[in-house]
Amino acid sequence: MAKSLKDYLLEFDIKYKDVEYFDSTFHKNTLGVVSYASRAKAIDVKGSYSEEYIRTRFVYALVNSGFFPKEHLCIEFNIPKGNNGKALKPDIVAFKNKDWLQTYEHAKANKDFKVLRQNYLVIFETKNNNKSLESAIENQLRPALAENESKERVFGVYFDDKTDILVFKKIGNSPLRRFDESIELSGSGLINLNYDKRDGLFDFPTFKDFENNNASISDVTKLTTDALDAIDEVAFEDFLAELKRIADKEKPKHSERDLIVEFLTLKVFDEKRSKRDKSNLNFYIEAKEKKTDGLAEKSFRERIDKLYKDAKREYVNVLATPYFSYDTQLRPTNSNEERFLIALVESLQKRAILKAKNESFNQIIFNNFGNEKQKADNGQFFTPIPVVKSIIQMLNPIKDEELCDPCCGICDFPAMAFRHAHRKDEEYPPNASHYYGFDIENNNLKLAELNLVLNGDGGAVLKNMNSISQKLLENGSILKLGEFTKQNFEIETWRHKDDTDKELKKFKIIATNPPFGKGRDLKTGADGKWDVAKETIELYETYKAKPTPNSNGQITLPNSMDMGVIFLENAFKLLEDGGRMGIVLSNSIASISEWENVRTWFIERMRIVGLFDLPANTFGETGVATTVIIAYKPKADEKHLLDNDYEIFIKEVENIGYEVKTVKRTITFKPQFVINEETFEHTSQLDEDFSIMQKEFKEFLKRQELEIKNGFNFDKC
Repeated sequence: MAKSLKDYLLEFDIKYKDVEYFDSTFHKNTLGVVSYASRAKAIDVKGSYSEEYIRTRFVYALVNSGFFPKEHLCIEFNIPKGNNGKALKPDIVAFKNKDWLQTYEHAKANKDFKVLRQNYLVIFETKNNNKSLESAIENQLRPALAENESKERVFGVYFDDKTDILVFKKIGNSPLRRFDESIELSGSGLINLNYDKRDGLFDFPTFKDFENNNASISDVTKLTTDALDAIDEVAFEDFLAELKRIADKEKPKHSERDLIVEFLTLKVFDEKRSKRDKSNLNFYIEAKEKKTDGLAEKSFRERIDKLYKDAKREYVNVLATPYFSYDTQLRPTNSNEERFLIALVESLQKRAILKAKNESFNQIIFNNFGNEKQKADNGQFFTPIPVVKSIIQMLNPIKDEELCDPCCGICDFPAMAFRHAHRKDEEYPPNASHYYGFDIENNNLKLAELNLVLNGDGGAVLKNMNSISQKLLENGSILKLGEFTKQNFEIETWRHKDDTDKELKKFKIIATNPPFGKGRDLKTGADGKWDVAKETIELYETYKAKPTPNSNGQITLPNSMDMGVIFLENAFKLLEDGGRMGIVLSNSIASISEWENVRTWFIERMRIVGLFDLPANTFGETGVATTVIIAYKPKADEKHLLDNDYEIFIKEVENIGYEVKTVKRTITFKPQFVINEETFEHTSQLDEDFSIMQKEFKEFLKRQELEIKNGFNFDKC
């Protein structure tokens, strides 16, 4: 039976138990390894094995087991940091080739260490106990790995006096990751390296394993989803910045955002198919496929053209009428757009989007490539993901419950609801056809479908419609403009007066952040202008609930209406009895006297379960103060839930855990961390109030009536 690494560690303890000191001479003569180590004791002042003992023992095991060839190893190598003579001193370095020493000497003579920094394969850090584990990884191992200048991965290993170890990987400027990404903890879209869970020594990769791991991404024709590392926020920011520069140069015919959404959909489809079918990826370009003019050879065009056709069957909204395509002669519709595609493929072919923990990629794309006037005119400052997730967690959707966002934008509420409902599934959860999103901007629905693809299945029902004046029917069709009027529908119930085939589709959950505020009011008669037909706006009870009598006792109907109020009523009337809603509104709607009648109308019909205020900086660009309403629509036999005074969960959120920043011309959501009051250093804990709010909300639900508990799936929290 072959001996394990652990066997060789024990063998070392027996053979060298009487050695008092270790140094470079011992390393060279006994282990055959180049070493720059100084003389150090084997036992420390506490009578425990010293750091030098643990390091030497580990190298002994690596060499004698045959796991690592001794010619590739160096103990206490000085890693040059830049070209200014400063150095890092990791405990052990394993180089890719055995000629590393000559490369080192040549680099010192020429004061150019770039080639040497492309030669690192594995860097090891040793401690004699685990008390400084996190510090050793963050302050020693991570900076050493960051010196790698290769386009391949570099690996890191931490070990101490414990049996098990920790193994990491890093590529380019991406964050440090665990070698086995499944060990990482997820949460808030950030990478949690989970230092508490170690890798078993019996699973420790050999030198050849590390080489093969890199080889798995070296040949682009043999790439698989499983072999790729997840793209992270840093790499995604650099990717977008590079695409902006390319777009400035190439000037594609269509908007960069539309092209990015289309091309990323191909990438995601390719990854999902590769994982499902255990097949090689097709979203790549070989060096020989790129012409001198920046355009592509026939083989690339054939591959991408087929990818378009295959993906179109699954992602209709994005690819039904693509912006870019090849004709029957495989000529691109636009040469500059093919160059843009090639640049995107080259940047992403060795990264996996589906493995990404970041949940805000779509918002980053929209914020950086959306039309500024379009965003401002339509109030399209989408709800940051931490807020979306918090609302969804409170609504607590479960599998098969139908959820709708009637002004969905890029569909963050359905996407996060899908994730929440299927959070315990291993992979490939069921179809998402019970999630619905409506939006007046058709281009948003392309980004919405990509969002749903990134966060799960992508099979939600997305409709391009004005959900104030158009409604989805039970049969799946959409009312035409001009049909949803008081002549055709009852005001209180929105039931069709004559045609039972025109029953409106209703939902178990409504989750939405509608446009609101004075700048985006609906004109309802001001200067004779109606943004929505008078016959339609009169179906909304809040239109007549807002005004109060003047001094003569006459009621004058408003010339404009806050769309937030209209969408509040829309949400109520599209809810099933026993349904629940979460809606983001202007703080003024929830508080000032102008809307008192509207609030009265609402609380007579809905049980308000929770209210929480968000600070003015929540939405970055807008600076508006907002209130989130969580409410329940009682069933016919539950009207008693409205009769008496009842408790409402109220919270004021002060810390949101992120800050909107522009870096390298790219708008991003930068996490904000709690500061240690003693050391004044940032901790790994996000500075946010949402987590504690969720715990408090669950405690609140414990005290509520059974109908409220059941309505919010309390037993499935």
